[in-house]
Amino acid sequence: MPAKSRPGRPRALDDDAERRLLLDAGYRVMRQNGFEDASVGDVLAEAGLSTRAFYRHFASKDDLVLAMSRRDAARIAARIDERLETAATSIDALHAWVDEVLAIAYEPRRAARVGVLAAASTRRATGYTAEAARWIEFLIAPLRAVLQRGRVDGSMPAADPAHDAPSIYAITWAAAESRLHGDNTLDRAAATAHVLRFCRSALGIAP
Repeated sequence: MPAKSRPGRPRALDDDAERRLLLDAGYRVMRQNGFEDASVGDVLAEAGLSTRAFYRHFASKDDLVLAMSRRDAARIAARIDERLETAATSIDALHAWVDEVLAIAYEPRRAARVGVLAAASTRRATGYTAEAARWIEFLIAPLRAVLQRGRVDGSMPAADPAHDAPSIYAITWAAAESRLHGDNTLDRAAATAHVLRFCRSALGIAP
């Protein structure tokens, strides 16, 4: 008579909880060790999970860091959308977009996270270049909509959303990177005003 098969040990956590623990652990380990020196074993030890749990969600350490980037991009996009929804005018929305993108570098917790995800070693992860392009589009898409709104309502008569949105992103991100690299000459409000000074002229915004 064949032996009865024993049921497997029940999982203590559901998929969402496991994935969240692994993403959070990946961030902590990579912040301490860097991407190249962070091992799957280190992440598992930090998360308190098994190897099986890791490979249920991620194919590799590279896959993990891309998922970390996607999660952060989604959070940032949600915050931008929330602020744009409450902006009374197109110009207010432009101001909110610039300020929120700069917040990535000016708010310490967010700056620490982007420091991990944008580090030179992290950028060598397989698939990182394509993921970074998607991350940038997360930021540019709502700005494009703001510029189109401003063009339609007449507050940004010179706006060319398709071409101006990437240019404004480049100017704003350059200011953010300057802060990330240790330039403390401008506070967040001053950096926002600096970027908007260029935007107003390019978009034809009246003084």
